[in-house]
Amino acid sequence: MNNQSAKILNALRMGVIPDTLLEELVVGRESEIEELSELLYGVKEDGFSAVKFIQGEYGTGKSFMLNYLKQRALEEGFVVANLAITGGFNFSKFDALYTEIMGNLQINSKNKGKGTNFEEIFENWIKSVKKEKEIQFATKEIYNVISALNEYNNSFAMVLLTYIRAKINNDYELSNIAASWIKGDKNISYELKKRLNVKGSVDIENAINVFRGFVSLLSLIGYSGVIVIVDELEMVMANRTDTRMKSYSNLRYIMDACGSGEIEKCCFVFAGTNELFDNEEKGFKSYDALNQRIGKTIQRDNVSNVRQPVLSLKPFTNKDFYCLTEKLIDIHSNHYQYRAPVDIATISNLVVIECNKIEKEKITIRNYAKKLLEILDLMEQNPELPIFKTKVSSLRIN
Repeated sequence: MNNQSAKILNALRMGVIPDTLLEELVVGRESEIEELSELLYGVKEDGFSAVKFIQGEYGTGKSFMLNYLKQRALEEGFVVANLAITGGFNFSKFDALYTEIMGNLQINSKNKGKGTNFEEIFENWIKSVKKEKEIQFATKEIYNVISALNEYNNSFAMVLLTYIRAKINNDYELSNIAASWIKGDKNISYELKKRLNVKGSVDIENAINVFRGFVSLLSLIGYSGVIVIVDELEMVMANRTDTRMKSYSNLRYIMDACGSGEIEKCCFVFAGTNELFDNEEKGFKSYDALNQRIGKTIQRDNVSNVRQPVLSLKPFTNKDFYCLTEKLIDIHSNHYQYRAPVDIATISNLVVIECNKIEKEKITIRNYAKKLLEILDLMEQNPELPIFKTKVSSLRIN
């Protein structure tokens, strides 16, 4: 059996997005995928930064888009931080966001999907430098990196240098302390900070500069940049008014910093429901400075402008659902080595009938795919059932 197809099918059966690049499942989002690919190219090749919002109701494919972006970014040599507001971190404080980013790093490696950490990223570079160059040149390159980081934050550069020296001297205790400081740990004692030659921590005042230094560090050691993905941003609306406003203020600041070039080689992508964008009491419209920057994308039938800050995902059409059915039948039949006893239209209509039994409103992509695989599994295991020998009339998806 094909491991890739098994991963896709098993994930979709559970109603989740497979943690793999899903080129073969892209349906009805070609222009949006192309825009995200252009963003990655711009960050990698031109060094700019960007902010993008993905808007859509539950089940319209936001998570699919975010996963696609993550997988493409990893393949393109980016470091990715994949976050969800439901994880419980406080988006109203940039230092908390920084700590969350540092705790959810991922690179393209043999341990793909299991995450990584600052230590692994940096140790990989040290090993490659030592392997490719004589030790004196390797040392010179390391000091060049440290010197460049002083431009962003002296403490960050100092702690990084301490970390490198500790690694070279096999001082694991000191290297772990230094790594903890870099990752935003505030529970480091005064005595331990003295060993790092610093006084404070990564806090709300210096977090942005430390983050800029970290992004610069990754660029200097060979990565394409940083992609920060934040899902379920609508959860911010449940916060107290003051906390919510601070979160929106941080979003505004991130947009300004990326647009002005204060942050380089970084892309933030946020996903949220329509309510987040449209609710005047608790959504973006309640914070005018942010709402003006995001703007309102002009929508026309069959016309979209994907270059604006917001990528608005429209519900699937009947044609889109049919195309998805075609693609999943192909993956399923190839994986289990069988031929469907009825045509694609009949299978699609059977799925619609089953979805309508449980869906009171519009059928979501997630539930459609889940129900489709239920029917395909049943069909593959029980091809002689009468229901799979009868053509079902054409139905429209509500």
